Amino acid sequence: MRKHLFLFFVLALIPILDRCTGSDKMIKPIKNGIQLETKRLNLKVRFYDDNIVRVVKWLPGGTSEKLSLSVIRDSLPGLDISIKEKARYIIVSNSKIIVRIAKNNGRIEFFDSNNEIILNEQDKPSFTEAEFNEDKSYNVEQKFKLTPDEGIYGLGQHQEGYMNYRGRTVNLVQTNTDAVNPFIISTRKYGILWDNYSRTVFTDGKETSIWSEMGDNIDYYFIYGSTMDDVIAGYRELTGQAPMYGRWAYGYWQSKEHYKDRNELLGIAEEYRRRGIPVDNIIQDWNYWDGNENWSQMFFDPVRYPAPKDMIRRIHDLNFHIMISIWPGLGPNTLIYKDMEQRGYLFKATGWAGFRYFDAFIPEANDLYWEYMKKGLYSTGIDAWWIDSTEPDIVNATTKEAEEYEMKKVGRNHLGSWARYLNAYSLVMMDKLYENLRKESDQKRVYMLTRSAFAGQQRSAATTWSGDIGASWDIYRKQITAGINFCMSGIPYWTFDIGAFVLGAYGGVFSNGGKDPAYQELYARMFQFGAFCPIFRAHGSETPREIWEFGEFTDEMIKFDNLRYRLLPYIYSIAWQVTNSGYTIMRGLPMDFCEDIEARSVDDQYMFGPSIMVCPVTEYMIHRPPENSILVSSEYFRTKDGRQGLLARYYKDPEYKNLSFEEVVPNIDYLWYTGRPDYVTDSCYSIRWEGKLIPPQTGKYQFHVKCYDAKRIFIDSRELPYIYTSVEQYTDYIELEAGREYDFVMETENRSTGAAKIKLYWKTPELFKKEETIEKREKTREVYLPAHGKWTDFWTGRTYTGGKTITADAPIDKIPLLVRAGSIIPMGPFIQYSTENPADTIEIRIYPGTDAVFSLYEDENDNYNYEKDYYTTINFQWDNAKKQLTVGKRQGSFPGMLEKRLFNLVLVKENHGTGIDITLKPDRVITYNGSRQVIQF
Repeated sequence: MRKHLFLFFVLALIPILDRCTGSDKMIKPIKNGIQLETKRLNLKVRFYDDNIVRVVKWLPGGTSEKLSLSVIRDSLPGLDISIKEKARYIIVSNSKIIVRIAKNNGRIEFFDSNNEIILNEQDKPSFTEAEFNEDKSYNVEQKFKLTPDEGIYGLGQHQEGYMNYRGRTVNLVQTNTDAVNPFIISTRKYGILWDNYSRTVFTDGKETSIWSEMGDNIDYYFIYGSTMDDVIAGYRELTGQAPMYGRWAYGYWQSKEHYKDRNELLGIAEEYRRRGIPVDNIIQDWNYWDGNENWSQMFFDPVRYPAPKDMIRRIHDLNFHIMISIWPGLGPNTLIYKDMEQRGYLFKATGWAGFRYFDAFIPEANDLYWEYMKKGLYSTGIDAWWIDSTEPDIVNATTKEAEEYEMKKVGRNHLGSWARYLNAYSLVMMDKLYENLRKESDQKRVYMLTRSAFAGQQRSAATTWSGDIGASWDIYRKQITAGINFCMSGIPYWTFDIGAFVLGAYGGVFSNGGKDPAYQELYARMFQFGAFCPIFRAHGSETPREIWEFGEFTDEMIKFDNLRYRLLPYIYSIAWQVTNSGYTIMRGLPMDFCEDIEARSVDDQYMFGPSIMVCPVTEYMIHRPPENSILVSSEYFRTKDGRQGLLARYYKDPEYKNLSFEEVVPNIDYLWYTGRPDYVTDSCYSIRWEGKLIPPQTGKYQFHVKCYDAKRIFIDSRELPYIYTSVEQYTDYIELEAGREYDFVMETENRSTGAAKIKLYWKTPELFKKEETIEKREKTREVYLPAHGKWTDFWTGRTYTGGKTITADAPIDKIPLLVRAGSIIPMGPFIQYSTENPADTIEIRIYPGTDAVFSLYEDENDNYNYEKDYYTTINFQWDNAKKQLTVGKRQGSFPGMLEKRLFNLVLVKENHGTGIDITLKPDRVITYNGSRQVIQF
């Protein structure tokens, strides 16, 4: 009926609208919208759903067509749309959204059904001609007018440490630690999906704009809802739903860089089971092949990993799953490299480890990649796939500018220029890999982990982690905001390296190793945060990462590991809501407390599902961490002829014989991704800096070098040894006198392909003295309690009124966890792995204060039968006024479900039903056989 009404309506409008409205304007009806053509601008406004409007703008003579890699919604429902023409405007509307289009300049305004403004475009769009590598297009920009107090979130994962983007500029370019999604979401309950793959910049200042470097048109989707969840659900309607992971994926993952052979891998798994520490997944990171020339060869080195099928069978017998690292960069000695090269599928650029990346924009190249992956690894029984470096990061770029520069140097991919498709590599690779894995089996759910993301990647069962971060309290805190914004971008699964990838590099400060108690304290706090991330995973280099390796903090970590497993019924049920309803597990406070202005600025607390507010501890309380080193200032350097700075000589050979040129530089602070310092030949191979070093203080110094290549420091002709070597280096300590001149020489040979940087930092006597200062720190943290409700301390049962800040206890074995009044949380038994036994008995914790509902979801744990409706839900409903719990009739069924089970019912109050331990005296125990029950308290 709706379709017939729509067709009738459009036919009736054609005589009115399909005509000139002036000498330079033409209005045409199209399905679910209109097209306006003028001498200066053309546009389409079209409803894709009741709450989704697509806007496309292009110049006359241009095109409105494009290949969308993100949006997979390819059909339009017939909707009841009203189109009205007025003197100055065209109004296109339905029951939820009113769109008003100015005839003179195409400016668009969005109103709700009450005719209240939601969002305005500001000014006409901007199109500036652009060309890159024979790809002619435009810089495109649209400005918007926001209300003063609304919060803006999303845009993927970025490392600046703030969550609300008001007053901020965000450069959307993939890097090792930044993942892009050009989707913003507002506390006014709308979102904008900007459908463009080039470098994009969001700016909010006097005006708000979205700008992209390459586009034939402006193309965005306006999504509106009654909640922010509605908006994210609309984003997924356009770009694809997030499938369920196997239940095991929501448990704990053990990883490090890397297990060196079969015996170590099996030994770690066996030790976890011997110690009784819960874990579900073990990860084999890179270098299971034999040397860089065999990078990602797609099979195990037979010397170090003999009989891989038997090895993986033994891992499975220990009730572990196993993930393995694979790369789109391929070593030159591998069969897959040679096959790809013969077919013309490899980019010409050679990466930092000697590999070359395949062009994932070529469908046949992805299929060939899968053929080798299937034969060499999938056939051994591998359960999950870690696809590393999917930015792609050819040269170990560490900045957005570096990544953009190096990828543009590659030139073109299968679809067009890298300038046009800069951010989409990960998306197209994950899409095709997921498609091939799904074809292979419906009995094992696909799981992928990757370091990059783009709009739509949630449809490919891909989790993103935050990349190779360094170990410091500041960097750790930034992961919280990075993860929250990433999930608020519509991609629900995110994680990070618990413990950080490196200890003393990439901003990390712990050059004394993993047994440093100060590092172990940081690790324990990161572990506690990880237990409340969508995916719970430890990983990193330089020191063992197993739970028992962390001294005085081991028991605290085991406690949170057990808590994660007790919460699996809650987590798995929420995961179903992600897949079924477009829900988000890791939720910035504005998602649930949209009207609370104070909550919009809270960026170190978040909701974990509907009930638990997580407040990670992000400052040390026991062991003072080392101080950050500082750049050696030019004021402490003199050339031999007395000028401030150092004499830098650039050579074309590693023996320092063929001089290219020389110059005086203020200090050693070079980053050459965007043009090396050899301005003449752009082929600098080695550099020597010479001069005098004049220390400002007397005492102990240590030099910190950020350089990928060979490097040496000489003080009065004596070479300083290094005591920490990783991707960065720290020298041994040296005593220096204030004001004395020391002969100083530093040299390096650039042996890395493309990756060329060197920066010299140091730690001075003043910094070492600061490290030795003893201070007493309170074991508490400030917690904001959102307004309009009450909150219960998970650990004590004490209840607080919202709308205020409290000082919460935060000793090393706790982080503040506050449960929203009107919550029901199911908690399972203590288990060693996610499917050790069916979740029975389940403890049902009821947090009174207002009415509550929760739906307990269960299925077969690891196949796709849930897509055929083989699953069950049991609804729990708490009537606060009646003090009555209704356990609903079981809905659905699946093979192996529990027909009969026990529920321990606990009405939480102070010192009752709290913490991790199983309640010894539940308020009620009921036997449940699938029928509705009403329990009176």
